[in-house]
Amino acid sequence: MGSAARTGAAVAHGDWRGKGMFSFKYLGMDVSHNLLDRPMEAGAEWHEDHCHEKCIEIYAFLGGSAKMVVENRQKVLERGDLAVIMPYAMHRVEILDDVPYEFMSFKLPSAFISDLIADRLKGQGPFFKWPENVVFLNFMDEFYETYRAEGDSDEMVYLGLGAWMTAMLIFLCRKDVQCDVPETEDVLVTEIKKFVDDNLSAKITMKTLCGRFHRSPSYIEKQFYRSTGERIMTYVRKRKMDLAEFLLANGAKASDVAKSLSYTDYSSFYKAYVSVKGTPPTGSQGK
Repeated sequence: MGSAARTGAAVAHGDWRGKGMFSFKYLGMDVSHNLLDRPMEAGAEWHEDHCHEKCIEIYAFLGGSAKMVVENRQKVLERGDLAVIMPYAMHRVEILDDVPYEFMSFKLPSAFISDLIADRLKGQGPFFKWPENVVFLNFMDEFYETYRAEGDSDEMVYLGLGAWMTAMLIFLCRKDVQCDVPETEDVLVTEIKKFVDDNLSAKITMKTLCGRFHRSPSYIEKQFYRSTGERIMTYVRKRKMDLAEFLLANGAKASDVAKSLSYTDYSSFYKAYVSVKGTPPTGSQGK
């Protein structure tokens, strides 16, 4: 069977009552209360995009300076912010300043959550503001310590924590719970545009973008089109031709421009330029 491990030092965190930090893993459940004094040096895996295949994560931000990105949404976190991360949703935490960073993470197996709760949460977005008058989080450390002090088995702790976390999710399903509006819903699209603009001299394909952003072609295409109203490779071609126009206007030969933009044959560049700009590339006769 599983076992639980506790960290030692107690940490003060203002209005939050929990003091002793802990970590508990059992039967697919993973619950922890964490404090990192120097988060930029931690090198933790949550700095990178990742997802959980078979669990729902509730993330509670208790202090520090950080931003969370969930799929195509992001939020600079404030104390009391919650994120509910559904299975397979890509997410990461970005540390903004190297100050003590404190958070709780509750990962529940998908099978633990009813379809009704999961469906309601999917429709609300990932970010919530935790009301100060609701005490689930405030007493989580004390709740865990009480179970352990009484010598309960891992199975009992599992059931107890699971009941508390299910109650949290049910609470978040209520219509009057405040859902936080994220800074932007186009994080992935913004990052793709930046990547394209920084790599116009390279050959950019859908395979390139999928490898860079760890998403499927259909997902990238759908998100990009929903945000911009155009197909992603159309955007790539337009940006390349904008640069080509600039280079040509500054005296570059069309054939040299084609090579600098990673076109393997001039005719492909010529067709792309005409399709975007409506005229042949200046200087093409002197290629």
